[in-house]
Amino acid sequence: MTLSIDERNNELSLDWWIEVGATHPLCIYYFGPFENQLAAESSKDEYLEDLRPEKSAIVYSRVKFCQPRKRIIQENQLTIHDLSISPPTFFEALVMR
Repeated sequence: MTLSIDERNNELSLDWWIEVGATHPLCIYYFGPFENQLAAESSKDEYLEDLRPEKSAIVYSRVKFCQPRKRIIQENQLTIHDLSISPPTFFEALVMR
């Protein structure tokens, strides 16, 4: 059984997530959790489509096994660690803004 929120301490779980980096607004989104990689991969397009009305400038999207610290990490909350584990294209997009 997969839980999105740990009931004891209200933290996001280690699981399969869809990670999306965008420059408008500048943030990293996490969608999930999913029971397995295939479930996340098959849902990815749907979540990307949901961001389209917000006019998000999506730089990358990927499925990864992780434990996000937040569902949405906004510009003023990004850390060096967030940038170091993001694809190089995300950092390049930040520099080019």
